Amino acid sequence: MAFIRFSLAALSAAGIAMTATPGLAQNVHISRLYEQVLENINYTESGHVLDSFGVLRLDEGETARIELDVPANTSIQVMGDCDEDCIDLDLGIYNAAGKLLGEDRLDDFYPIVTFVSEANGRIELELDLVDCETSYCYAAYSVFIDRPE
Repeated sequence: MAFIRFSLAALSAAGIAMTATPGLAQNVHISRLYEQVLENINYTESGHVLDSFGVLRLDEGETARIELDVPANTSIQVMGDCDEDCIDLDLGIYNAAGKLLGEDRLDDFYPIVTFVSEANGRIELELDLVDCETSYCYAAYSVFIDRPE
């Protein structure tokens, strides 16, 4: 009887692990991107600190827009990152009225945009997954602000 219980428990655990495999693969990408965000702290402009970050899944050719509030009239640096399947990720930064504040459209997977926020502090990040080796990739953004003195 104990053998039957153990076998059922082992089969149940194996079934859970098998169904969780796609989720685990996603978590690996997300974990690596989170680590990259933390590494970006070492590469940001002097005096800047991490304000916010996020990770999202994008299909190849898809564009995502993220609205954020940042401190007004402040030096801001936004960095984008992409998983190992990513070939080209672009980044544009817009104010609340839709005016382009800065962009990085280079043919790479690590866009960086530095700009000064405007009076209302409302921005919109535009992440474009231009090219990916698979049908989708995971992308991250990190927003660094010049720390007040």
